[in-house]
Amino acid sequence: KQWYQRRVRGAEFEQETTADNSSSPSPESDGPPDDENTWFHRSDVKISISLEPSQKDVAMLESVPMKYIRCSMRLKVSHLEKYIRDKTSLKDELEITCNKTPLDGQLTLENIWLDTWKVKEAPMRLYYSKKT
Repeated sequence: KQWYQRRVRGAEFEQETTADNSSSPSPESDGPPDDENTWFHRSDVKISISLEPSQKDVAMLESVPMKYIRCSMRLKVSHLEKYIRDKTSLKDELEITCNKTPLDGQLTLENIWLDTWKVKEAPMRLYYSKKT
């Protein structure tokens, strides 16, 4: 419920600050906006994450250029894996963990935050390593 209230507040802010808000999506709409060039995830709830090499592989693995990222809670673990592969020279299969628990590629950051990180401080720390 709290995330929905933040989303509604964000949509209200967009309506106040935008002169023409006809292409701006509302939190209630699930479909794409009318304008193809509109970025329709801007009203999503954001989360701060920290991407770091695993403690056991810190000497062998290359770090991502931007350790801290603020992104949508809709982002999936598979998107993070692709981001790490694109920003580093790692081309092998990756394993991303949170609290030493391997994460499935189809989990969203919202699922991870609700299940494992809700009571801890931001940013949510995620570690990556080569899949063994």
